[in-house]
Parts: sequence; structure tokens; C-alpha cells
Amino acid sequence: MELNEGREPADAIAHAFVEARQAGNALPDYPGELPETLDQAYGIQERAIGLFGGRIAGWKVGRIPDPLIGRFGTNRLTGPIFADSVIDSPDGVPVMPIFADGFGAAEAEFLLRIGSLPTSFDRAWTNEEAARFVDAIHVGIEVASSPFPGINDHGPAITVSDFGNNNGLVIGAAVPANMDFLEWPVALTIDGEVAGTGTAGEMLDGPFGSVRFLFELAASRHLPLAPGQWISTGAVTGVHQVRPGAAIEARFGRDMRVRCTIGGNRQG
Repeated sequence: MELNEGREPADAIAHAFVEARQAGNALPDYPGELPETLDQAYGIQERAIGLFGGRIAGWKVGRIPDPLIGRFGTNRLTGPIFADSVIDSPDGVPVMPIFADGFGAAEAEFLLRIGSLPTSFDRAWTNEEAARFVDAIHVGIEVASSPFPGINDHGPAITVSDFGNNNGLVIGAAVPANMDFLEWPVALTIDGEVAGTGTAGEMLDGPFGSVRFLFELAASRHLPLAPGQWISTGAVTGVHQVRPGAAIEARFGRDMRVRCTIGGNRQG
């Protein structure tokens, strides 16, 4: 897909990604000059959010690899989760699409729901302070997918520029109130085979650190956060690439499960 003449580079990249996502097409090559900074990448993302036009139901938070933290000045990144890609399915097996000729992955995640917002984000935050604005914790699966197959191969700025590589969210059951879930064993299986294991307590400074990160980013970038939005707080067991037809199950603790089947987007 070629850039449209007359558009600023960031606008052209945003249009290319949005058009590919809406058509279900792949982008074999990045549609423009690779952004070098997170500021450039979030600028592209903001333009794409406006073009896409859907209601934002949440935010995915992903990890920036340790060797790149110094360069980018943060250990996390984010992207919007749109309402039409969110399925509330504590017991079912929804079909979650990916870009079959792009990138696709499944991730076991804890989901935190924003219950209310502070009057201002412009302050120093701790995890404990940010946690006060969360009114529910659920288990879930993030479906990461992009029309660009190399979305994760060129660093976090490229990932940020295409909605943080998100393409869907499966919301599972609620974690019982006042239960310490950080050390629960978590596993993700693909077609019955274990693809990865871990605990939320091993992830940076934990799921509530992802809330703090979003609040801090909102102070500088004016993210359109809202009560009721979900925060997909990071891949507990890793990012596991999948293909259409794969059966996914995320296991949390002794008896909590979330499942889905991977589907393929229409190819133009």
C-alpha cells in the first residue's frame, strides 16, 4: 500500500494502518519511515484513533524489553482496545480474529477495570494510589495482531504506532475480592500444549504498575481514559504467536480458565 500524496508522513502511516485494519488486509512492509521515538509513535497512534472512529473500551499495556528501556525512558507501552473487539465470555469459546498474513499472538493477562478517574493526572503516582481507581479485576486473553507482520521486530515505537499491536480482548471471570492473585500460577496453552507459564508478581512491578503507567502517560499525552474501560495489564506468560484455527486456553490459579479460538480476517 502506498502513502497518499499530500499527507504528512504521520497522517499517511495512520491512514495506511486504519485502511488495512478496516479491510482485513496485510501490510507486507511498514507504510512509511519507521518512527524513532515514542513521541512520534504516539502521534501516529492518536491520528489513527481519530480515523478509526470506534469507541475505546480499554487499553493494552505491553512491556518494553530491558535493553531498550534506557533509550525510550520507560518500561511499558500502550495502545487502544476498541469496543467491537471486546468479548465478555467467562464460560464460552469465542472466535477472535487475527490478520492471517500479518502478525497474531495470544496472551494470558489480568484485566483491571477503571472505576473512576482522578480530577487530575498531573502528579506523582504510586501503584497503591493508582489501584484505588480500579473497581474490578478479571482474568482474560489479549489477542495481539497487526496487518504488519514485522510489528514486533523493529522496537516499541513501531508497535505503538499500530494501536500497540492489539486486535481484541476476551474478558473472563472476576477474581474474588481481596484475593492475592499476584502469585497464582498462570499458563497459556495452544491446541492443548503449554506455550508459557508465569506469575503476575514476576511482571515488572505488577498489574497495578500498568495502571500507574497509564495515569502518568495521561498527564503528558491526554489519553482518553474513562470509567468502565479495561486495562489489559501485560502478558503474564509471554507473547505466543498463533495461526487461525488455534485453540487457546489461559489458566489462572487452581480453577479459573478463559478460552477462545483464533480466526482469520478477510484478506482483501
